Amino acid sequence: MAQEKVMDLIQNEQFLKKAFRQALIPCILSILSGDINILVDGILVGQRLGDTGLAAINLSMPVYQVLCVLGSFLVSGTAISASREMGRDDMERARTLCKQAQTLCLLVSVATTVLGLLFLQPLSQFLCSNESIRPMMTDYVAVTIAGAVPNVLLYIPFWFLRLEGKNRSITMMMVIMGVGNIILDLWFLYGMDLGVFGASLASVISTALACGFGLIRLFGKSSSFTPGICIPHSRQEWQELTSTGSPSALNNLFQTLRLLMINSLFLMYGGASMVAAFTAVNGILAFSECITGGVPQAASAMLGSYVGDRDNESAALLMRRQWRSGVTGCGVFSAIVILGSGFLSTAYGLSTSLLFPLICLSLSLFPGLLNSMLSSFYNISGNTLWANHIILGRVLLFPAVVLPLLFWWGASPWLFLPLSEVLTSLAWWVAVQIAEARKPGHTRYLRLDRSLEQEGKVLNFSVSGNTETVCESSERITAFCTDNGLTPDQTMGISLAMEEIMTLVLEENKNTEIFFDLRAFFLWGTTGIRIRYNGAAYNPFQKNLDEDAYLGARVIQKLAKQISYQRAFGMNTLQIFV
Repeated sequence: MAQEKVMDLIQNEQFLKKAFRQALIPCILSILSGDINILVDGILVGQRLGDTGLAAINLSMPVYQVLCVLGSFLVSGTAISASREMGRDDMERARTLCKQAQTLCLLVSVATTVLGLLFLQPLSQFLCSNESIRPMMTDYVAVTIAGAVPNVLLYIPFWFLRLEGKNRSITMMMVIMGVGNIILDLWFLYGMDLGVFGASLASVISTALACGFGLIRLFGKSSSFTPGICIPHSRQEWQELTSTGSPSALNNLFQTLRLLMINSLFLMYGGASMVAAFTAVNGILAFSECITGGVPQAASAMLGSYVGDRDNESAALLMRRQWRSGVTGCGVFSAIVILGSGFLSTAYGLSTSLLFPLICLSLSLFPGLLNSMLSSFYNISGNTLWANHIILGRVLLFPAVVLPLLFWWGASPWLFLPLSEVLTSLAWWVAVQIAEARKPGHTRYLRLDRSLEQEGKVLNFSVSGNTETVCESSERITAFCTDNGLTPDQTMGISLAMEEIMTLVLEENKNTEIFFDLRAFFLWGTTGIRIRYNGAAYNPFQKNLDEDAYLGARVIQKLAKQISYQRAFGMNTLQIFV
């Protein structure tokens, strides 16, 4: 029994695992639904228009990716900053960041549409030198540019709904886009015979419907965010936006350049048939992002909150949880695409086998997952230089080096997929060894400041929701308060009150299994206590504190300098500063 108590009062995954799982499946389904746009366009156009139509869509994809660059740059930076501010309990600043994202997205997307349509012909000539493919590609590009507003605005609900804990709304939003695209593709391509113009129109309309639904859910009655107009005023605000948004934007920018480079090399050495094969592989690779990109995105909101209050142990636990979940997902995905390689070749209307390309793709997923997790975490934690270098290596630098060498050596060009990811991981490992030697005060791999832990100024532990562990957690808080100089009266008051507050939470959630994640810290002469718990939205300090059941809350209220409650990421967070 004693051993069980010790194990229960250390930092563990019980709380964050439940919160992460609630976000993971909706996030994977959201990305999966979005990727249907690319896959369905590829399959339906390939079946209807053949290799030429398929090549036209692939050659026009850089335009769509530029819109992704703009949306991800403007929104991811503000959303990640907002998650950190929510971790610091500054909800007003988080709302301001959301309004800045709305304003900048509208201004930039409208300007993109105007300029893109004005320079449509020069852009088409730049993207495609093949005159037989260019007319179809121009049709696709024109409609994509005309639909820039919903394509860019879509990123606002996609990122900020996650901060609200409304992961199911994100899933529904992306299902609307995916299913809507299938229905409209069938209608426009087969019913109305609109060709690639119809395929592009289907994507824009379905994206607009999804965007509208997401914005309605984001700004609903129960939301913490509101629509509004706000421009960053200070130089510091612009620097924060550009720094935090740069990894996501650079990823999309490098993806655009990568696509241009690979298309050019494949067209040069293999012709339209090899470009068509790469279109299929690239579409399936985009589908794999539901794992390699979805796992880090599911954790991003929670990680932002952990980084905001310097909860290094929870951040490290969540990274390990991501890896375990992601490896399982990569294994399942790999098995499906390898076993289904023959079907996929037929579905895309290809005469060549996709077996070996898909084996190479599958091998790339595991190091790709690690690289994606690391770049996402470094961006959230403020180490954007690390994030940007990882993205540069895996997306553009190593593919640009490896692919021409493979053609030159006469080896299979598809080997560039796993080799690029592996070389990026190796380069990162070398870099962290060098950084550890130069700056040993941080954790080796995540580069987190451990000064609070090393000085004994922080205490983290997790407990399950039962009477015995609640009492034991109260004893742990008592010891921490005593070690950091609180008076006996303050220590006893906090200890007893904490026990009663946790009991109130359990009473409020009698039919739900509750897990608590507790953190106590002593910083700048102030003792802070943070309680995170799942279950229904419940703030004991909003109740009638004159009732006998709320004696503990009254004691805390008298001792505390500040008390704050927040419902975010689907979790309850109560912070008390003494």
